[in-house]
Amino acid sequence: MVISTSQPQAYRTAISNGEACLIADTTADKGGSGQHFRPHDLLEAAYAACLNMTTRMVLESMQLPYQEVCVRVELDRSAEASTTFRFHIEIVGDLDEASKQLVLKKVRACPVKKTLSKQLLFEEV
Repeated sequence: MVISTSQPQAYRTAISNGEACLIADTTADKGGSGQHFRPHDLLEAAYAACLNMTTRMVLESMQLPYQEVCVRVELDRSAEASTTFRFHIEIVGDLDEASKQLVLKKVRACPVKKTLSKQLLFEEV
């Protein structure tokens, strides 16, 4: 569970999972400071973090060497009927192309993608 608590600054909110905390905000043109994660940034962050962790888990399960995994995610909301998550996964290390493609194929079904691919329902409790 995540709890979001308003802060004194316009639209700033502290978000906590009970263990860690981060600050979210909106852009300056919408009245915020523009200095923190926007809500849509957090959607991108959830997918990027999941892709990164899943890539490392797959690499380690296949006993493949790597030095670093870097994931870039961009959310495109420009189409009225759909939202597109564009992503790129970079695996740094001594890894042949065939192994890299196999890892990337396995990673594409990360848990956050599976969650976001289901029908979404919103309930007030």
